[in-house]
Amino acid sequence: MNKPGTLSALKFYSQGVIRLLIEPVLFFTDLPGVHTTGRALGFTALCAGFYAGAGLLTGPGPQSPVVMALIYFINAAGMVLISSITGFCTMVMISGKKQGFSLVFGLYAYASGITMLISWLPFMLWFTEPWKYWLVYTGFRQSCNLSKTRAITVLLISVPVQWCLIYSAITAVSGRV
Repeated sequence: MNKPGTLSALKFYSQGVIRLLIEPVLFFTDLPGVHTTGRALGFTALCAGFYAGAGLLTGPGPQSPVVMALIYFINAAGMVLISSITGFCTMVMISGKKQGFSLVFGLYAYASGITMLISWLPFMLWFTEPWKYWLVYTGFRQSCNLSKTRAITVLLISVPVQWCLIYSAITAVSGRV
């Protein structure tokens, strides 16, 4: 699509943001032809970096701004990884290995990344999470060629599993139930 380099990466990022906002169905239809793991990782890093910087604007945290930015960044990027692993495993269990992990990671990276641009605002969770999962559903339908039923089933199973994993990690670390 573009020549390698910083300029082409920023061009892909800006085009990706615009296409995800304006025509997400076409974006995910074209994704298998242009997707690379590096682009998905770069998109995640740029969006998580923005999320971390913007998250600092919501007020002081319990740590220094550098530490809080790192926590926000790891949280944002880690959630993309956890979501894509649970989504991929669920997809494989339900419909066999339709696509590789790299493409499923890309679906979650782009869907999560675009929502990170506003999810740092307090209470936007109620808007961005349904939007993100609609984008993931659209990606499973368009990029992985799953039926409507299978795409919905993947989300209905993987999201609660993800919540349970996060709850387990929180209780293991904090010691509270």
